[in-house]
Amino acid sequence: MQLKQPYIALFDYSVDGLRATLPDESAEVWEVNQARQKAFRVHRDTRSILFEWLENSWHPGMSVEVERLSYAPPDITGLVYECAGQLARYHKGKVVKLMLAELAPGGHIAGHVDQALALRAVHRCHVPILSNQDVIFEIDHKPYHLAPGRAYEVDNTRHHAVFNNSGDRRVHLICDILPETLAMPAE
Repeated sequence: MQLKQPYIALFDYSVDGLRATLPDESAEVWEVNQARQKAFRVHRDTRSILFEWLENSWHPGMSVEVERLSYAPPDITGLVYECAGQLARYHKGKVVKLMLAELAPGGHIAGHVDQALALRAVHRCHVPILSNQDVIFEIDHKPYHLAPGRAYEVDNTRHHAVFNNSGDRRVHLICDILPETLAMPAE
């Protein structure tokens, strides 16, 4: 969603529980669904655990049909949905995409602008779980650091990229919230 600034810090959010239950790097759950990485070359250095998914072909006026995926461990699933619920209440909308996204040590997400209306009509929220000062979230070619313990909304209609210049993985909870005014129920 287009914002007046590159990103907004929304509210503090403790990620201690998410961090404690986060599947480690070798967990097979990171390999279950790689459709995002295969469809979008910019995400080749990432792995995801998907919870909710609205197809990118959705556009305003269509019914909202969100697929719920249930392959993640139950302990982290509850905490992910708890966080998503708080983001949905904050934005008064519906969760339409929800995932944990891991960026490999030394990896990057190439600069891009999200094009699909399903990506541009939402509040794109990030909650960093694992990060450090060497992870740079670049928006409009300016560097930012999104610190754990806070929820952010990012303007994904601007040029953005991520650089993990560290030897540690970066993991964010990413949640797209569709405003109530656009969230027509599925028939």
